[in-house]
Amino acid sequence: MNESLTQKIRNNFDQIALHDEQGWNHNNHYHHFLLKQLPKKCNTVLDIGCGTGEFYRLLAKGVNQVIALDLSPNMIKVAKEHSTQYTNIDFQVADVLQWDFPVAQFDAIVSIATVHHLSLENLLPNLKVALKPGGRLVILDLLQNENMQDIFSDFVAVPLNWLFEISRNKHIQSTPEAAAAMKEHIRTDKYLTLSQARRIYTSTLGKAQVRKHLFWRYSIVWENSVAASQIN
Repeated sequence: MNESLTQKIRNNFDQIALHDEQGWNHNNHYHHFLLKQLPKKCNTVLDIGCGTGEFYRLLAKGVNQVIALDLSPNMIKVAKEHSTQYTNIDFQVADVLQWDFPVAQFDAIVSIATVHHLSLENLLPNLKVALKPGGRLVILDLLQNENMQDIFSDFVAVPLNWLFEISRNKHIQSTPEAAAAMKEHIRTDKYLTLSQARRIYTSTLGKAQVRKHLFWRYSIVWENSVAASQIN
């Protein structure tokens, strides 16, 4: 990622953080699904692109340590304000593509709606190195439609999205500033299709579970089967 694009993304998220809204969305809809994908013995987790959301706090309830990274200083500031009761979350402002990954450190690495901003070809090898043997990589990200089956799924997703918005977010009054910040953020976003995601992840990681979900999301779950003796 070039420096100007990195700065643009950082600025976008700094603005979005100022209009943080807690409620149902397409990402936290899958939080419990993602939690179920973690290893049974899970002590240390890396959360890439932690934002201000609640997922790292769910993680912190069940593991010894969460290292939560985000490119945006404002996101980390708001995240800390929401998480004062948790002493086992280490928040860091960082560009994950420049971060110094430790070797075989994490039982799990998770990321929600972040990797479409990154070069997966550059990121995934670092994630492989950082996972312990038996550790799992769990990613949820945005998906681009590519065929008629995807378009047909919208006939389910669109009315369900409206129903959840009405029933779960009726107490939230979105501001014009929040809407403008999000509109500017997504204006240049580009997403993978399911076939592209499968090709990239399997070519780098080998056998990985790549699944399509409603609400324009896909997930990937990969377990590191490398023996400890093979890790440098």
